[in-house]
Amino acid sequence: MKGSRVAKRYARALLDLADKGTEEQWGAELERLAAIVESPDLIDRLTSPELSEQSRQEAMAKIAERLNLSFPVRSFAVVIARHRRIRDLSAIAEAYRDLLDHAMGRARATITFAVLPSDAEVKRVVGGLESIAKLKIIPTVKVDAALLGGVTAELGGRIYDGSLTTRLEEAKRRLAG
Repeated sequence: MKGSRVAKRYARALLDLADKGTEEQWGAELERLAAIVESPDLIDRLTSPELSEQSRQEAMAKIAERLNLSFPVRSFAVVIARHRRIRDLSAIAEAYRDLLDHAMGRARATITFAVLPSDAEVKRVVGGLESIAKLKIIPTVKVDAALLGGVTAELGGRIYDGSLTTRLEEAKRRLAG
Protein backbone atom coordinates (compact mmCIF):
# COMPACT_ATOMS: atom_id res chain seq x y z
CA MET A 1 0.00 0.00 0.00
CA LYS A 2 3.00 2.26 0.37
CA GLY A 3 2.60 5.30 -1.82
CA SER A 4 -0.88 4.47 -3.08
CA ARG A 5 -2.89 7.24 -4.68
CA VAL A 6 -5.76 6.65 -2.24
CA ALA A 7 -3.47 7.06 0.77
CA LYS A 8 -2.00 10.23 -0.73
CA ARG A 9 -5.47 11.66 -1.38
CA TYR A 10 -6.56 11.13 2.21
CA ALA A 11 -3.24 12.45 3.54
CA ARG A 12 -3.44 15.51 1.30
CA ALA A 13 -7.00 16.21 2.49
CA LEU A 14 -5.96 16.12 6.14
CA LEU A 15 -2.85 18.20 5.53
CA ASP A 16 -4.90 20.79 3.63
CA LEU A 17 -7.19 21.12 6.68
CA ALA A 18 -4.32 21.65 9.11
CA ASP A 19 -3.76 25.14 10.41
CA LYS A 20 -0.23 26.53 10.40
CA GLY A 21 1.53 24.99 13.38
CA THR A 22 -0.77 21.98 13.83
CA GLU A 23 0.61 19.90 10.97
CA GLU A 24 3.29 18.16 13.05
CA GLN A 25 0.87 17.44 15.90
CA TRP A 26 -1.73 15.98 13.55
CA GLY A 27 0.91 13.80 11.90
CA ALA A 28 2.03 12.43 15.27
CA GLU A 29 -1.60 11.79 16.24
CA LEU A 30 -2.28 10.03 12.95
CA GLU A 31 0.77 7.80 13.44
CA ARG A 32 -0.35 6.92 17.00
CA LEU A 33 -3.82 6.05 15.73
CA ALA A 34 -2.38 3.89 12.93
CA ALA A 35 -0.08 2.06 15.35
CA ILE A 36 -3.01 1.14 17.60
CA VAL A 37 -5.46 0.26 14.82
CA GLU A 38 -2.90 -1.83 12.90
CA SER A 39 -2.49 -4.34 15.72
CA PRO A 40 -3.58 -7.72 14.30
CA ASP A 41 -6.50 -8.35 16.66
CA LEU A 42 -7.96 -4.87 16.35
CA ILE A 43 -7.61 -4.48 12.58
CA ASP A 44 -9.36 -7.79 11.99
CA ARG A 45 -12.25 -6.79 14.26
CA LEU A 46 -12.60 -3.29 12.83
CA THR A 47 -12.64 -4.54 9.25
CA SER A 48 -14.82 -7.57 9.85
CA PRO A 49 -17.90 -7.71 7.60
CA GLU A 50 -19.86 -8.81 10.67
CA LEU A 51 -19.39 -5.36 12.24
CA SER A 52 -22.05 -2.83 11.24
CA GLU A 53 -21.00 0.45 9.67
CA GLN A 54 -22.36 2.36 12.65
CA SER A 55 -20.42 0.18 15.11
CA ARG A 56 -17.24 0.52 13.03
CA GLN A 57 -17.48 4.30 13.06
CA GLU A 58 -18.29 4.39 16.78
CA ALA A 59 -15.33 2.11 17.52
CA MET A 60 -12.95 4.38 15.60
CA ALA A 61 -14.38 7.43 17.37
CA LYS A 62 -13.86 5.77 20.78
CA ILE A 63 -10.30 4.72 19.93
CA ALA A 64 -9.48 8.26 18.76
CA GLU A 65 -11.07 9.72 21.89
CA ARG A 66 -9.15 7.35 24.20
CA LEU A 67 -5.93 8.34 22.46
CA ASN A 68 -6.87 11.96 23.27
CA LEU A 69 -6.54 13.02 19.62
CA SER A 70 -7.51 16.50 18.50
CA PHE A 71 -11.05 16.94 17.18
CA PRO A 72 -10.05 17.15 13.49
CA VAL A 73 -8.04 13.91 13.67
CA ARG A 74 -10.89 12.22 15.56
CA SER A 75 -13.26 13.27 12.79
CA PHE A 76 -10.79 12.07 10.19
CA ALA A 77 -10.68 8.65 11.91
CA VAL A 78 -14.46 8.39 11.57
CA VAL A 79 -14.27 9.38 7.90
CA ILE A 80 -11.64 6.67 7.36
CA ALA A 81 -14.01 4.13 8.94
CA ARG A 82 -17.02 5.38 6.96
CA HIS A 83 -15.15 4.99 3.69
CA ARG A 84 -13.80 1.56 4.64
CA ARG A 85 -10.16 2.66 4.58
CA ILE A 86 -9.14 1.41 8.02
CA ARG A 87 -6.63 -1.03 6.52
CA ASP A 88 -5.06 1.92 4.69
CA LEU A 89 -4.44 3.95 7.85
CA SER A 90 -0.71 3.19 8.09
CA ALA A 91 -0.21 4.09 4.44
CA ILE A 92 -2.20 7.29 4.97
CA ALA A 93 -0.04 8.21 7.98
CA GLU A 94 3.10 7.51 5.96
CA ALA A 95 1.84 9.56 3.01
CA TYR A 96 0.94 12.41 5.39
CA ARG A 97 4.47 12.34 6.85
CA ASP A 98 6.00 12.34 3.35
CA LEU A 99 3.83 15.25 2.21
CA LEU A 100 4.61 17.20 5.37
CA ASP A 101 8.34 16.53 5.02
CA HIS A 102 8.22 17.75 1.43
CA ALA A 103 6.30 20.90 2.43
CA MET A 104 8.78 21.61 5.25
CA GLY A 105 11.87 21.00 3.08
CA ARG A 106 12.90 17.82 4.88
CA ALA A 107 13.92 14.31 3.92
CA ARG A 108 14.33 11.14 5.96
CA ALA A 109 17.44 9.03 5.76
CA THR A 110 18.41 5.69 7.26
CA ILE A 111 22.04 5.73 8.30
CA THR A 112 23.62 2.39 9.16
CA PHE A 113 26.93 2.22 11.03
CA ALA A 114 29.08 -0.82 11.79
CA VAL A 115 29.31 0.20 15.46
CA LEU A 116 27.30 2.55 17.63
CA PRO A 117 28.27 6.04 16.41
CA SER A 118 28.99 9.13 18.46
CA ASP A 119 26.77 12.17 18.07
CA ALA A 120 29.57 13.90 16.15
CA GLU A 121 29.77 11.03 13.63
CA VAL A 122 26.02 11.10 13.06
CA LYS A 123 26.14 14.88 12.69
CA ARG A 124 28.96 14.64 10.13
CA VAL A 125 27.08 12.08 8.00
CA VAL A 126 23.82 14.06 8.27
CA GLY A 127 25.70 17.21 7.20
CA GLY A 128 27.04 15.41 4.13
CA LEU A 129 23.56 14.16 3.21
CA GLU A 130 22.10 17.65 3.70
CA SER A 131 24.66 19.09 1.29
CA ILE A 132 23.76 16.40 -1.28
CA ALA A 133 19.99 16.70 -0.91
CA LYS A 134 19.81 20.43 -0.17
CA LEU A 135 17.19 19.51 2.46
CA LYS A 136 17.07 19.16 6.23
CA ILE A 137 17.71 15.49 7.01
CA ILE A 138 15.86 13.56 9.69
CA PRO A 139 18.07 10.55 10.41
CA THR A 140 17.18 7.08 11.60
CA VAL A 141 20.36 5.51 12.94
CA LYS A 142 20.91 1.76 12.82
CA VAL A 143 23.84 -0.48 13.67
CA ASP A 144 24.83 -3.50 11.55
CA ALA A 145 28.04 -5.29 12.52
CA ALA A 146 28.10 -6.99 9.09
CA LEU A 147 29.37 -3.72 7.60
CA LEU A 148 32.70 -4.30 9.43
CA GLY A 149 33.38 -0.55 9.32
CA GLY A 150 32.18 2.63 7.70
CA VAL A 151 28.62 3.68 7.04
CA THR A 152 25.78 3.34 4.54
CA ALA A 153 22.97 5.83 4.04
CA GLU A 154 19.63 5.44 2.27
CA LEU A 155 18.09 8.71 1.16
CA GLY A 156 15.23 9.07 -1.26
CA GLY A 157 15.64 5.57 -2.65
CA ARG A 158 19.39 5.96 -3.24
CA ILE A 159 22.03 4.12 -1.27
CA TYR A 160 25.31 5.82 -0.43
CA ASP A 161 27.70 3.05 0.57
CA GLY A 162 30.91 3.84 2.39
CA SER A 163 31.12 0.53 4.22
CA LEU A 164 34.29 -1.50 4.60
CA THR A 165 32.45 -4.60 3.40
CA THR A 166 31.73 -2.99 0.02
CA ARG A 167 35.28 -1.67 -0.32
CA LEU A 168 36.69 -5.13 0.38
CA GLU A 169 34.33 -6.68 -2.20
CA GLU A 170 35.45 -4.11 -4.80
CA ALA A 171 39.13 -4.83 -4.05
CA LYS A 172 38.45 -8.57 -4.32
CA ARG A 173 36.80 -8.11 -7.75
CA ARG A 174 39.71 -5.99 -8.99
CA LEU A 175 42.27 -8.51 -7.84
CA ALA A 176 40.35 -11.41 -9.35
CA GLY A 177 40.54 -9.78 -12.71
